[in-house]
Amino acid sequence: MENLIDQIISLALPGIILLILILFLILNSWLFNRLKRPTNTFQVIKNSIAAFIVLAGILAIILTLPITQEAKGQILSFLGIIVSAGIALSSTTVLGNLIAGIMNNSMKRFSNGDLIKIGDLQGRVVRRSAFHTEIQLEDSNFVTIPNLHIASNPVKLTRKTNTVISTTVSLGYDVPRQKIEAALKEAALEAKLKDPYVYILELGDFSVVYKIHGFLTDSTLFFSTSSLLNAKVMDVLHQKKIEIVSPTFMNQRRTDDNIFIPKTIIDKPPETKEKTPEELIFDEAIEAGEIEKKKNNLKKLDARKEELQASLKAEKDEKQKEVIKAALARIENLKTKIEAHIKAENEKNKD
Repeated sequence: MENLIDQIISLALPGIILLILILFLILNSWLFNRLKRPTNTFQVIKNSIAAFIVLAGILAIILTLPITQEAKGQILSFLGIIVSAGIALSSTTVLGNLIAGIMNNSMKRFSNGDLIKIGDLQGRVVRRSAFHTEIQLEDSNFVTIPNLHIASNPVKLTRKTNTVISTTVSLGYDVPRQKIEAALKEAALEAKLKDPYVYILELGDFSVVYKIHGFLTDSTLFFSTSSLLNAKVMDVLHQKKIEIVSPTFMNQRRTDDNIFIPKTIIDKPPETKEKTPEELIFDEAIEAGEIEKKKNNLKKLDARKEELQASLKAEKDEKQKEVIKAALARIENLKTKIEAHIKAENEKNKD
């Protein structure tokens, strides 16, 4: 009976440590849930703290177990081997992604909502974390790219304004170059591109390859404008009686009377304004970009607030002080509204 009591007493301290370990894990989870910041970075920090608590608790329990010092040493050695092996196997990728994420964020290569292209993947940035970046593709699906891959490969960032849209078309030598260039520029203008220009890319055996470029004011319409440019190139060339056919097709004609240009169909304008394809495809990326803009506006408001507070301290005129106080009140009101919008968007994304 006495041995049983002694064993229970000897296990009391490890039991207390286990209880404290559980309480710390609950407290860690409760604190981060109170922050209401549904970001991957906060989730990583939360999990890291939980892992540290578990490791420290295991060590404390092993040291307080009622066993010999030799047995404790063997258990600790075995645990050290397991931890070392795990760190050695995962440290290269994990640390590489972490360092690459810090580098990408510090260099500000891109932000949420930006249109980027990495290899064959092109889409808008939805969120950035310490270890990976998530983008929304042209088909509205999502892909997660490790930060190490982004740091090791070229990233094409599409400008938000005045980005260049282009397309190519090959036409025969029988059509004057000046006529084709004028038609292509007209097509670019009809696609709502500015300052169009034409390059002649290749002089082939049977055809000439032309490339029409134009500046797009709003890059959020990048994909739909690219499609519209192709459509306008076809329409204008057909209106100018310029055939878009391959040399092989032309050489295989059975008669010289047929002209392979479709009849013009007048499109009726839609009765109601429809959403652009980009608004439907990049829904979450657009929301992430709007939140990013609001956060940047908050930083600007904070900077302006500091300037006004410094002016208020130095100002001696009471009327001017009232003007500065009114400006500060407006800034605080605007900040409250923006913060409420950001909080509402984050809650919606979390749900």
